[in-house]
Amino acid sequence: MAVCGSMIITSCLTPKTVAYFPELADGASLEMTYTKGILLKPTDKLSIVVNTKSAELNNVLNLPVTSQIIGYSELQSTNQSRGTSGYTIDPEGYIDFPLIGKVKAAGLTRAELAEHLKRTMEEKSVAKDAVVTIEYLNLGFSVIGEVKEPGFYEIKSDRTTLMQALSRAGDMTIYGDRNKVKVLRINDEGKQDTYVLSMMEPEALTKSPAYIIQQNDVVYVQPNNYRKRQSANASDTSNGSFWVSVVSVLTTIAVLLFK
Repeated sequence: MAVCGSMIITSCLTPKTVAYFPELADGASLEMTYTKGILLKPTDKLSIVVNTKSAELNNVLNLPVTSQIIGYSELQSTNQSRGTSGYTIDPEGYIDFPLIGKVKAAGLTRAELAEHLKRTMEEKSVAKDAVVTIEYLNLGFSVIGEVKEPGFYEIKSDRTTLMQALSRAGDMTIYGDRNKVKVLRINDEGKQDTYVLSMMEPEALTKSPAYIIQQNDVVYVQPNNYRKRQSANASDTSNGSFWVSVVSVLTTIAVLLFK
């Protein structure tokens, strides 16, 4: 019976309720809401590497990294370490950079911060023609609900789309509601904003500010009606009153048969 029920439910899932963008025509071009991508925020941790023509200056400008040397109990600083050291943006949005001091980082992209550091080093005669490389160290997003591999995923690029986020989680199951994918985002005031997106409406999707994933976003794929009914049925069969009703019906049938 359970197998039959599963087959009936699965057969009710039409291609239009499972496929993304069912009405999207070949060659269609979608306009996207302009976004810079990832804007840095307090508590974000960054790896910042500066390269100049001076090896001595490089040693001053770049944080030493710390690792445990095998066979020794003490910690040793070395540029060849397997560990990684980074800058954490403070609650006011600043990092403390060698030979420069406090630098505003929150609200900038990593490319803008790299350019700002380079320009500041030139203005303060610290270094000329420096190459500044910035990488994310702790930025990520979560995907939960009706996906194959829910979990926390690292942000590696400046522009990660919702589609890419879902693909990182192994895509939706056939029981995910394609019309109501929620993106939960903490805004600058510390409040949670909720965006409800439909994978069936590509134009509205790509224009949403939540289409580009930000750090600490939570993507929640809700169960569709078929999955909800399955859960409700499972809950009913595990309920004591359900079995009382079943016994009552069977007793009535037995009485009628053997009367």
